[in-house]
Amino acid sequence: MIAEKGDLLQLVRAAGPGGIAPDALARQLTHISRSTLNRRLAQAVAQGALKPLGAGRATRYAATGPLSRADIDAYFDAPPLMRPVARFREELLGPLPNIDADKALRCSQIQALASPIDKRFLANFVIDFSWGSSVLEGGTYSELDTEALVRYGQKNPDKPTADAVLVLNHKRAAEHLWAHRTLDMQNLCAMHALLTDDHALAEVADSDHFLPAHQRGKPREYEEINLGASAYIPPFRPGEGYVAQAAAGILDTAATLPPVQAALHLMTRLPYLQAFANGNKRTARLAANAPLLNGGLLPFSFADVDKREYIRGMAAFYELGDMHVMEQTFVHGYARSVLRGSNIPAAQRGAGFDLAGVAHALADFINTGRLPQSQAARVFIKSPPA
Repeated sequence: MIAEKGDLLQLVRAAGPGGIAPDALARQLTHISRSTLNRRLAQAVAQGALKPLGAGRATRYAATGPLSRADIDAYFDAPPLMRPVARFREELLGPLPNIDADKALRCSQIQALASPIDKRFLANFVIDFSWGSSVLEGGTYSELDTEALVRYGQKNPDKPTADAVLVLNHKRAAEHLWAHRTLDMQNLCAMHALLTDDHALAEVADSDHFLPAHQRGKPREYEEINLGASAYIPPFRPGEGYVAQAAAGILDTAATLPPVQAALHLMTRLPYLQAFANGNKRTARLAANAPLLNGGLLPFSFADVDKREYIRGMAAFYELGDMHVMEQTFVHGYARSVLRGSNIPAAQRGAGFDLAGVAHALADFINTGRLPQSQAARVFIKSPPA
C-alpha cells in the first residue's frame, strides 16, 4: 500500500508549527520506504506545501498553510532551546506576508474625525509615542510621567535616569521624523542614532537601551546578534555589507506599498533583519509612521498597544514567518491610536465615551468590513475613495 500525499501533509499539519522530524514521520508511515518519504518531502517543499526548519540531521518539516492562534501559542509554550532553530530566511524581507489589502484600506476609513495633523497634533503625538514606544521597550514611565518630562522637563526622581533618557530620545526622534519624512537609509540611520543616544551619561552606562557612538546610526557589520529569548538566528555576514544592503531593500519595498502595508512591512522586516546592533524595534516603529504621514493618515503612537501581543507577534514572525498575531496587534493598536488622534465631539465625550468598546468595534470593522451597530463607532468611518 502506498500512502497518499494527503496522509503526509496531514501528519505534518497535526504536528503544529514546531514541525516534525523525518524519523517520526517514518515511524508512522511504515508502509512506504524512507527514500519514498524523502522524495515526497522534497516534492512538498518544492510545491510550497511544506517548509524545512533547521538543517542537517536536526531538520524538521512544518506546513506552510495559515496557523491558528492556538497553534502559535502552543508552539511558544516550549522554551526557546526546545524549539527548532529558526534561521534567517531572506524571502521574508519581501512584501508578503502582510495585512490584507482590504483591511489596510479600512484602516484609512476609520479616520472620519481625524484631527488636523499640525503643530498642536504634534505636541500630543510626541507624548503619546514617547510613552507608548518606551513602554514596549520596558520603560517604567507612566503616561503622566512622560507628559511631565516632555512638556516641562520634570524627571520622576523615583525612576531610573535611563528611563527618562529613553523617553526623551523618543521625543527627539519623533520630532525629527515630523520634519524629515523621507524614507531612505540616511533618514533611518538618523532616527536610530537619536533613539539610541546615551548622551555620554554615566548613569545610563549599564542600560541596554543605548549604544556607543560608533554603533549609533550605522547598520551592523561585525556585530553578531543573539536574541536570548528566541530560537531565531539573524543574518551575520561580516565584511559583505549585506545588512546595509538588505535594509535599503526593505525601504525600497516599503516605497512600493500602500501606506498601511508599508508601515507593517517596516515594523516587522527591520527588526527581523536586526539592521542595527540594538534599537531595531523602536526604530522600526518610528519609521513605520513615515508612510502613514506621507499618505495623509494619522500616525501610530503605539500608546495602548498590548505589550504581550506585540512581543508574541514579533516572535511569531521571527520564528514562523507568520503575520497573524502582528497583524492583529497592529489593527487593534492602530484603532486606539486613531481614537487618540481624533477630534471627538464634546457631546459624545460627555455622554460617557466607551473608548475600549469603540476601539474594539473599529477593529472588528477593519477585520470584517461589517459596519458597527454602535453610532458612537460609526461616526469614525468614512466612505472609501471613489
